[in-house]
Amino acid sequence: MFEARNPNQRRLRDLLTARFRPIHLLIALMMFALGFAFVSQVKIQSADPLDGVHEDELVLLLDQLTQSEDQLRAERSDLSEQLARLQSEHSQEQAARESAEKELRQAQILGGTVPVEGPGLILTVTEGATPISAQKFVTVLGELRNAGAEGIELNGHRVIASSYITRDENGMTISGEPIESPYVWKIIGDADTIQPALEIARGATSQLRASEANVEIVRSDLVTIESVAPKHSYSYAEPVE
Repeated sequence: MFEARNPNQRRLRDLLTARFRPIHLLIALMMFALGFAFVSQVKIQSADPLDGVHEDELVLLLDQLTQSEDQLRAERSDLSEQLARLQSEHSQEQAARESAEKELRQAQILGGTVPVEGPGLILTVTEGATPISAQKFVTVLGELRNAGAEGIELNGHRVIASSYITRDENGMTISGEPIESPYVWKIIGDADTIQPALEIARGATSQLRASEANVEIVRSDLVTIESVAPKHSYSYAEPVE
């Protein structure tokens, strides 16, 4: 009898002549079950998740989604209004703060409580043989204020609304402090307005020159006034709340 010598041929012969056993059936059934489960899983994953949902349920779901969207839009609108209101309040507070700071600076300048600088002019009056009366300097001060001078200093003393000029046998004083010639006025303001006001006919400088005083006016782009008015305490007046 012919006998296969090749190992591969021998294994093929064994498979063809092998007897059918129960284990073979069990393996076949397991393979079939695995294949069926795989196909079912693929069908489930590829199916539309809404296929089994009733029409009424779909309508209810759509209504819920619409309500949620409307609610989100309303919340967004409320938040936008709150943001706009906060921004407006912040702008108003900032404007009020800037206005208050501006008013404070103006009050400090008018009260002479802070040093100031700016364009203006310097008026130097040198006394001649005839003493200068206090009234002539009061006239100078009045014309400076009328011409819009924003800062005034006389011989290192800050001149404010409560300042006063006097003269006695000891000489000239500014708010009780003695000063002497030459008298140097530092003035901050519009020189084009202030200088003509001082030099008007029969005005302040005309009266000073008539009393043999030497008067010199020099314009400057930067006049610095470093002196400040002394603090004043009030005994009777109080702010109205």
